[in-house]
Amino acid sequence: MLKRYGHLFFAIAVICDSAAVAAAWMIAYVIKFRLGLLMLESTPPGALVFVRLLPIVLVCSLLALGFVGLYSSARTRSLFREALPIAKGSILGWLGTLAALYYFYRTALYSRELLVIFLFLNPPALIASRALVRQVLKALYAHGLGAQSAAIVGTGHRAQELFRSLHENPWLGLKVMYFVDEEARAEPLCGLPVRGAFATLGECMSENPVDTVFVAIPHHSANRLEGVLDTLAKLPLAVVVPDFAGAITISSSIAEIEGSPAIQLRDTPITGWHALAKRALDVVGSITLLALFGLPMLMLTLLVRASSPGPVLFKQGRMGLGGRPFTLLKFRTMRVDAECETGPVWAKENDPRRTLIGSWMRRLSLDELPQFVNVLRGDMSLVGPRPERPHFVQQFTQDLPAYMLRHNVKAGLTGWAQVNGLRGNTSLTKRLEYDLYYINNWSLSFDVLILLLTPFMGFINRNAY
Repeated sequence: MLKRYGHLFFAIAVICDSAAVAAAWMIAYVIKFRLGLLMLESTPPGALVFVRLLPIVLVCSLLALGFVGLYSSARTRSLFREALPIAKGSILGWLGTLAALYYFYRTALYSRELLVIFLFLNPPALIASRALVRQVLKALYAHGLGAQSAAIVGTGHRAQELFRSLHENPWLGLKVMYFVDEEARAEPLCGLPVRGAFATLGECMSENPVDTVFVAIPHHSANRLEGVLDTLAKLPLAVVVPDFAGAITISSSIAEIEGSPAIQLRDTPITGWHALAKRALDVVGSITLLALFGLPMLMLTLLVRASSPGPVLFKQGRMGLGGRPFTLLKFRTMRVDAECETGPVWAKENDPRRTLIGSWMRRLSLDELPQFVNVLRGDMSLVGPRPERPHFVQQFTQDLPAYMLRHNVKAGLTGWAQVNGLRGNTSLTKRLEYDLYYINNWSLSFDVLILLLTPFMGFINRNAY
């Protein structure tokens, strides 16, 4: 979770840091050329000269800050602990700026004294920026924007210290709702209820849903860890545990909360700049494809309307990022009462529920075209594991607990499994294998490759009933 819901932190931090660096740069100009300090030139250069250099300064500074980990939301440090990385990032960015100015503007006018002043002004400006980021996030979370609920499994010293760290840092946007103890008990802990026991953890989480679970089992109960993790693996939750040996899983990553290490067992690999780039690809791609397929979609609308009574679009609940439900859009290819008698079932070959043109649309995947709107809204991505209905997810997870790992990234309109022919009535285990491969090897170029392969290998499939 510390990574999955870090996009808000990333966006605000980049904006505030950019403003701080720009302010430090221009204040250095004022000190050097307008206040007369260290003034050696008879005619000072205009501010526009240094405004033109600002993009280079910003790029070098932001890249340096990212390099030292200041845009990693998994490192939830206090402002005091961030002072040293800020100093390192400032010096690294300053050296990069110096090299860039020398390379690109060797004959242009820039001041070495101004650069020295900027070197000393930039760290305090960035510290002030980080303080502002925390206040902005705290205010947003206080109004319910982006805040996430959490539960702590365990009630020992480690669990209570974790609660205090989260409670004293509301800018993290994590509100602990309750604890879970080894055995059920009535008395509260740290002012919060203790709900359930390890043995009934699954029922407890279903009755009291949260976004994130912190597993802080004391060392003397470490033998209970495997059972707890097995239970949580079947639930659509972000899971964070202390650094227990053997707890690392296929999509784990190291996090830090107030200097204490933790392992995020299930989290997205797509954060920060990568998340921004992927979202940009989704927005540009979905708008382009909506424009490209606009006329065919209008024709399909008329055909669906004429083929059978009922709405043109079929809306169905699917499970997306973090196990959160969303409404998936499709052109309706079956009669309105298709599942009234059977309940949720998969389509089958020669399915009698299909409409006159439904079979043809499904075979060519034309019924999926309205999902460009889902992508534009942010429910889905152009590329990712195909979303499944919650009813089926629960069934699949019983046999394949790792199935929940698919929800570490946004569901996709197309995916690695689909371009490899794994659609419809194909091996669930094989599809999961391809989906997990995609998650663990994600890159923007991988997404582009899948998009390029989709028209040739992803649209038409003999298993698309």
